[in-house]
Amino acid sequence: MESLGTTCFAALRRLRHLVLARLSGCSASCEDEPCKLCPSAKAQRKDMWKEAQQMAQGILREWMEEHPGEMMPDVVLHLCHVKIKESFPLGDRSQELQAFVRYAHLDLLRVKDPPRKLRSEEDWQRLFPRYPALDNGFLVSFEPSDSLGIREALHKYGFCIVKVLTREECEKSVIAMFEEINSLRNKKGIEGPLIEVDDPSTWADKNWPSSSKFLIDSIALHPQAFANRCSREIYKAFQNIFEESRLHVSVDKWGVARGANDRPRWRVGLKPHWDVNPWQCLRDLEMGNPGYQGVVALRDHDLETGCHLTLPGCAHFLKQWSLERKLEKVSKSMKSFRAAEDDPILRYMQPVPLQQGEMVIWSVAQLHGSTHNKSDKMRLTQYIRMFPAKEAEWNINYDDRDGFSCTRVLPKCLRAGDLDHSQLESLDHFSRQLLGLEPWA
Repeated sequence: MESLGTTCFAALRRLRHLVLARLSGCSASCEDEPCKLCPSAKAQRKDMWKEAQQMAQGILREWMEEHPGEMMPDVVLHLCHVKIKESFPLGDRSQELQAFVRYAHLDLLRVKDPPRKLRSEEDWQRLFPRYPALDNGFLVSFEPSDSLGIREALHKYGFCIVKVLTREECEKSVIAMFEEINSLRNKKGIEGPLIEVDDPSTWADKNWPSSSKFLIDSIALHPQAFANRCSREIYKAFQNIFEESRLHVSVDKWGVARGANDRPRWRVGLKPHWDVNPWQCLRDLEMGNPGYQGVVALRDHDLETGCHLTLPGCAHFLKQWSLERKLEKVSKSMKSFRAAEDDPILRYMQPVPLQQGEMVIWSVAQLHGSTHNKSDKMRLTQYIRMFPAKEAEWNINYDDRDGFSCTRVLPKCLRAGDLDHSQLESLDHFSRQLLGLEPWA
């Protein structure tokens, strides 16, 4: 699939003109510049273009039906090349013809899903192994210093759970979160009682600073939010993951999901999706590590409160998944992508309950989402991730890609007056490096 993404479209356009011009009786001098033909000649050119493309796609489609879920081999593309060359008087135009055939293949993949491999239940379970659970219903977690355990879990399952914050740090964070939320309410002139984390009577839609379904649309700028971002334990975990000490941290939001035990309308969950679409993810994997996402549980997340949801081992299956799906328009971008509701892989998603202070870290290549909160308690989180800084000179520029990169968010917050310079100046040298305010040595 990757070779298809590098198709020479300039050569394709030249070949398209050449094929149709030759077959409609144009002179050789028309090969590089479009010629003006009468309407009937133009129609003939169009018909010839379709005929050549249909010939190639017929050969490709037949091979795909006989070899579901397999990568298209060069020998089949070459066969298309030969058949078209035999049928049309093109002369010696091998490079352009190769581009033409690859384009025909891409166009075929955009129309409908390719045939998929038939798999047994055992096959599916081998593809998506369950992350190990504890007797209390939560999952196995690692100390930040356990670099081997963390990396092995990430490699096998595509995610891992790490113990990063103490109970005291989490409770301070919950207090800070609602101080900031209620401060935002005051700035917006919202009347009514202050929102209390343990008082459902204060959770009404009109009482929140945002009308979005996620209730908060502002960056978390409380000093405790910065203390968590600059946690040495979180840093240690990501340092071991990347095997790199020069890191930057995201500046993201708090996360709230109201208890919706008797309020079904409040049950908000993220449908399974990739933050970066699978086709771009595959390109990133070829370049190096596409990065990770992270969420810290500030209170316990169980099956009742709802929790993170992911597909264990998805990163390993991504290439095969792409061979069995049509090529979507989003594949040329960095945009996210939601799995189809009838995709069989959804049956193997695994809920990821977290104990207070634990952090789930997952590869960007992981299909993930979240489950609904069906309890009478809030589910509370802080979104934090780290990645190599520009000084580390990795193949991927994470700062430029990440919409919540510290180097992008902090200048905006300062310009908008949402954040005061003094708050950042009071941070220690390590924190300022992590936030991109000072360079790593």
